[in-house]
Amino acid sequence: AEHIRNTLRRRVPSSLEMKFQEIINECDLPYKFVGDGSFMIGRKNPDFINVNGEKIAIEVYARYYKLRHSETIDEWKEERRKVFSEYGWSILFFDETEVNKNNVLQKIRR
Repeated sequence: AEHIRNTLRRRVPSSLEMKFQEIINECDLPYKFVGDGSFMIGRKNPDFINVNGEKIAIEVYARYYKLRHSETIDEWKEERRKVFSEYGWSILFFDETEVNKNNVLQKIRR
């Protein structure tokens, strides 16, 4: 876990994560970027977490890159859900087609 954290600390946000951060800032949503390894759930590092005490993590991803490392996106999502739920966390997923203000607000406010 420490090796993973140290490796991720060198990582800067992707353009998709920056776009998501802009929506968070503009709408004053209670989430912050932790995809740099600063926060781990088990041995997994989410992209964003809720900062108001709710155990909600967010993954922002490009489908192309997830398919390079997993059989299917659904399998990747299920594996993440399983690990996060073991620690009491729920998780929201946003692919590159879903990172827009209306969709983010709709999904987060459910």
